[in-house]
Amino acid sequence: MKTIMIVDDEKKIRSIYGKMLCREGFNILKAADAEEAHELLINNHVDLILLDINLPEVNGALLFKIIEKFFKNTRVVITSVYPVEQQQTLIAGAVGYYDKSASIKVLIQKVTAAFSDYQKGKQELYKEKKQA
Repeated sequence: MKTIMIVDDEKKIRSIYGKMLCREGFNILKAADAEEAHELLINNHVDLILLDINLPEVNGALLFKIIEKFFKNTRVVITSVYPVEQQQTLIAGAVGYYDKSASIKVLIQKVTAAFSDYQKGKQELYKEKKQA
């Protein structure tokens, strides 16, 4: 079972995303800020993070850099009230971007795409190694 961590300072958002993704068969971890997220990352295997940009104290952009450097196998989908184009400018390199004004169905599609793209990449890498 894949594990998704929801990092958002709004409890209601964590709850809604958590319920919907749990129904889709994912294991869910929740963090209200960067410190809590870091603690969960150290103590748990996390496959994907849904990361809000506006977090208290340490913002999502800085947390994303930490994830990129120290948790390289963890995928990140940025979730924000900002339009997707602005999210991409603020935090480049995530596997997906989700505008919170879009439906939850769109979020589930982003999550599914993040996992399928990752799986395709692993298969391609395996093929390359096998051919070498």
